Amino acid sequence: MAEKVYAKEPATPEELANYGNHIVQYSPDYSFCTGCESCSILCGLTHEGFTGPGNSRIRIDLGTRSMVHTVLACQQCNDHPCYDACPKKGQAMKIDEKGIVYIEEEFCIGCGLCARACKFQPSRIAMKKNKDRKQWKAVKCDLCRNRPEGPACIQYCPARCIGLSEDSTFVSGGVRPAQAE
Repeated sequence: MAEKVYAKEPATPEELANYGNHIVQYSPDYSFCTGCESCSILCGLTHEGFTGPGNSRIRIDLGTRSMVHTVLACQQCNDHPCYDACPKKGQAMKIDEKGIVYIEEEFCIGCGLCARACKFQPSRIAMKKNKDRKQWKAVKCDLCRNRPEGPACIQYCPARCIGLSEDSTFVSGGVRPAQAE
């Protein structure tokens, strides 16, 4: 069996074309992630009403030696490998009218096939215990699709180091916030 080749974060307009609208981290030239994990905390609070380890749909890779922190969120792949891998697709794993892949937790059977199918390492889909702590469920970033203000992580990031890909302008080596007109 061949070793799985993982995708890398899109950094050019050509690479971005393979993904839907998703959370991006701006180049350190424009805004530097402080590693405060406010985005992760707000994600848990927004979706679950509480926060704690493993309760967020995004992750922060804390660069403890380099002090360069990386925000890891679902890239909303256009080919949807997580959706295709789900045995309950259309019921547990769904795609909305905007092309956002999301999970209906009550129908998820916790098999983890979606997490294994993710193109990225670490997987952008996490497995967590459900509300009654008895069964495993998959969770992933859904861009706060039911929140009129958009993703809570972006709204409350104190360093303003993340944004949405469709609202960002690409520059050499990464993205930067869109310029106000």
